[in-house]
Amino acid sequence: MKFVVPTLAAAFFAAVGVSGAQAAVIDFGVDALAGSDLSYTSTSTIDKSTAFDFDGSPLIVVSKGPGDASGLTTFPGAFDTVSLSPTDIVYDMGTLASDVVKSWTGSNGDMFTETLTDVSSINRSTADAITVVLTGTVTDSDGVFKDSPVKFIMQANQVGGPGSAITASFTNVSSSVPEPATWVMLGLGFAALGYAAVRRNGKDKAAIAI
Repeated sequence: MKFVVPTLAAAFFAAVGVSGAQAAVIDFGVDALAGSDLSYTSTSTIDKSTAFDFDGSPLIVVSKGPGDASGLTTFPGAFDTVSLSPTDIVYDMGTLASDVVKSWTGSNGDMFTETLTDVSSINRSTADAITVVLTGTVTDSDGVFKDSPVKFIMQANQVGGPGSAITASFTNVSSSVPEPATWVMLGLGFAALGYAAVRRNGKDKAAIAI
């Protein structure tokens, strides 16, 4: 039994050390095809806008970060798209008028549903451009993500002001989610530490009794 604690403790520290490498994340970028279907609501320029509409514009996956677990394929190969519902994102006064649901299906059939509920920040400091950060949660059918925190960073601009072409893109980033094996190792580690504490406490009592 004396070898159990060191072994389990080693497993615990190994789990802590590799948890970053074994974590699942969502990290991909999307471009909306420029055209008349992209529009915004404002009394003047896009940096003063209170809503942005992706209506009818294909949202094409153009990049993926290290460890991305979205299952999406990037442009220019057999690229994937994601969908938004509603396509009109209203962010006046730093709040979302209604939740925005983003969904896609990964290459292995894993279905993702992302629900964006809040506005984290709005940057209007650049003329004819705006950056809006939305936050929410993401869940997938394979159970890798379950109400995991997620960010949707939307960037839109209209170089030249009203009447010029509008471009828009967004980056989708989730928090790390340890894989099941990591949770098991962490559990073993905590069990080992607890066992060690109990054993030590028992030895201390025995020493006091003597």
